[in-house]
Amino acid sequence: SEYACIFAALGVEVHVVDGRDELLPFLDWEVSKRLHERMEALGIRFHFETMVNECRTKDSDWVHVALASGATIDADAVLVAAGRTSNTEKLGLEAAGITPGKRGLIEVDDNYRTAVPNIYAAGDVIGFPALASTSMEQARLAMVHAFDLKYKTEMAPILPFGIYTIPEVSMAGGAEEDLRAKGADIVVGRASYGENPRGLIVGDYTGFLKLVFNAGDMRLIGVHIVGELATELVHIGLMAMMTGQGADLFINSCFNYPTLSDVYKYATYDALGRRGKR
Repeated sequence: SEYACIFAALGVEVHVVDGRDELLPFLDWEVSKRLHERMEALGIRFHFETMVNECRTKDSDWVHVALASGATIDADAVLVAAGRTSNTEKLGLEAAGITPGKRGLIEVDDNYRTAVPNIYAAGDVIGFPALASTSMEQARLAMVHAFDLKYKTEMAPILPFGIYTIPEVSMAGGAEEDLRAKGADIVVGRASYGENPRGLIVGDYTGFLKLVFNAGDMRLIGVHIVGELATELVHIGLMAMMTGQGADLFINSCFNYPTLSDVYKYATYDALGRRGKR
């Protein structure tokens, strides 16, 4: 999705072929829907619930792609983004007593030690979540353990995720549909960039913040954002969740004006209003 947005923004005609029935289904459903709409507005064409049957060179200039749906696409180039395989096969790990598993991933324990106790692994080579931010934290934890330092000993319990599409998407904590499926009693609040002065200034009329609160004590348990600076704004909610805070924190805080950060206050007002109507 990130590369699709990059090329589309550069004026390239982009087609996305996806065997699933929606865009990035791990996202909050409203965020996924809005991102889908914005990517289509960039000119990106989606082909959902289908697979590539054939991909061959039609002539010296084109690649012919035939889909299971019967559709065909003639393209200058095809970018395959169907998962990752760790680049570990040439490291000689077996000689050190380490046998990589599926997709070349290395198994580690809670301290990021491999099967050989004095060899550690961190980052993409150990699998999910395979983010630069978490990889650095994993490496810090590994070195703290290796050198017996009295410092950070475990990964943060809540991790932020950022996707650098156009617009950006970011999230931390639980998603509305997942929490409801588990029987959680929640209240959801939303605030639109289009009703925020800074959002209007920067020209983002479609972005929004979605907050998920525990209905009982209004403790924040989920943050979902699509729009300008989403990957920056998510950290406000992340810090609130890390410290067990919620509605009172945002209502009692004074934000600079005009800023996108102010959407936290208005999303909280929205949630409190919905809670009062239950």
